[in-house]
Amino acid sequence: MTIKGISDLDHTLYTDYPEFEFEYANKKEPNTLPPEKQTLIVGLDKRKMDGAPITYIMGFVGLRIDLRKIEEELQGVCRTCGSSKMYDIMLSGDVRKRAYVYLRSRGYKVKFAEN
Repeated sequence: MTIKGISDLDHTLYTDYPEFEFEYANKKEPNTLPPEKQTLIVGLDKRKMDGAPITYIMGFVGLRIDLRKIEEELQGVCRTCGSSKMYDIMLSGDVRKRAYVYLRSRGYKVKFAEN
């Protein structure tokens, strides 16, 4: 028996659990490539967050858990806060040089974005 108007009860309507993430059945995360085979792009964006500069790092290929570890390490090295969304890391402030030096020391190939 189904209720009229609610055909699919598998959708999340609301949650206040802070660590909740949607599980997408059709999307599988790629295995994390070694740092030597990854090319990361470090850039600056001033349009988001009311004009405040944001350093973004994109191009990571791998599991979100590994991305989260790199994000936390970058936050400590750059002494700033940040977040990660769908294989992109965003750090508040203009910390491109610190992020570049740190990622190069970890073995990643790093490029600056062309603005």
